[in-house]
Amino acid sequence: MNDDARPDYDLAVVGAGPAGQAACLALPDGPRIVVIDEQLRPGGQILRQPPRAFSVRGWLEGAEYRRLKARLAAFESLESVEWLGGCSVLGAREAGEGWRLALSDGGGVREVTARRVLIATGCYDMAVPLPGWTLPGAMSAGGVQAFVKSQMLAPGHRIAFAGSHPLQLLAADQLRKAGGTVAAVAFSQPFRRFVLKALGRPWTALTNLPRLMSVLLMGWRLRAAGVPIHFSRAPTAVEGRDRVQGLRLEDGAVVACDAAAFCFGFLPQSDLPRAMGLAVRPARPGGWKACHDAWMRASRPGAYVAGETTGVKGADAAAAEGALAGLAVAVDMGVLPLREAVRRAAPVRRARARALRFAALLEAVADPGPLPDRDLPADTIVCRCEDVTMGDLRAALAIGADAGGVKLATRCGMGVCQGRNCEHGLLALLGDVSTEPHGFTPRFPARPIRIGDLLAED
Repeated sequence: MNDDARPDYDLAVVGAGPAGQAACLALPDGPRIVVIDEQLRPGGQILRQPPRAFSVRGWLEGAEYRRLKARLAAFESLESVEWLGGCSVLGAREAGEGWRLALSDGGGVREVTARRVLIATGCYDMAVPLPGWTLPGAMSAGGVQAFVKSQMLAPGHRIAFAGSHPLQLLAADQLRKAGGTVAAVAFSQPFRRFVLKALGRPWTALTNLPRLMSVLLMGWRLRAAGVPIHFSRAPTAVEGRDRVQGLRLEDGAVVACDAAAFCFGFLPQSDLPRAMGLAVRPARPGGWKACHDAWMRASRPGAYVAGETTGVKGADAAAAEGALAGLAVAVDMGVLPLREAVRRAAPVRRARARALRFAALLEAVADPGPLPDRDLPADTIVCRCEDVTMGDLRAALAIGADAGGVKLATRCGMGVCQGRNCEHGLLALLGDVSTEPHGFTPRFPARPIRIGDLLAED
């Protein structure tokens, strides 16, 4: 198909979490829509569905999931949406009046074309290197949640949680309900910092009191179950030889465990937007977030962004942004008058504003502060794909190399993850990145793929 031919779809949505679902639900009937996601079933990380062959009793029960599950059910009932699950988007380039997307489903590479594309790829856990963090059994809190949510499995017998983000309380509570044993939960910050940050935004804290109380309730349930909850005790190392055997805290104490889960915050999935040439800017606590206008239009014609890829702020804000993007697509297609879109967008914008205020409070509470990269032992692995150590990075930085120079000198960021785990740590070593992006140059493919699949491409 040449670049001037009619595109396969009117809209390609990359990501089937709350933002992607809300965008599809906001669109009137008529446009040809395809939704592409790496998971076999829609829902995103927050509603990670079990495989169809599994039956999970009481899957994600609770009031906090009720609206999310209702939206998911409405999305799955849409007849106008074609679903491509288990499929990665390797890249997207402008072609004629639309976009050409390269897809991989593990069995080869193919291309689809769409007049417009919405990137709603979510976020991922921010990796923080520590001695021993590459041992089997060391993972992210999000990784633990993936096991628990989709299959009610505990990825270990005794799991210790550590970090700065309150999400680890939720992950620990879900693990306990699934039958796992929580060895401890350790926060880097003192408890008074949580209180002071909340008091610094009194109206937001008051209007979100049920959410804050639910976090306290999780902590109470864990303590009632005998789980130690520590404050001002940051993790300093993972102990063990062939696998995790303990988690060392900054006061020297070692928590006996066979798995350790870390939660210091989250980074936007920016690989695809950056590779597409969309404008991005630095995010907190790291990574890059895609730029957009008031209708979630990105910096290139026919491209839209929504959800955590524009900055990590939770499912409610993501869904609101997805709805705004869907309305914008409808206006740009000429299937919805602007006046009607403005009317429909008004309550959505109010919901997004409320969600952003709470997200700002959560970001302040969860801020890990300066990460301990500069104090790590020289043999600590930072780029786990290429086994690049902190000593290797320091040596490269000593001769004045920038991020690209360090990558060439050490292979940091050249592995399978393409820098998702190590780029933010390297940039923190380089200093302030708040003015303009100067990290690794994004390249095709945006996701891992076998060379044989590329060679077999038609």
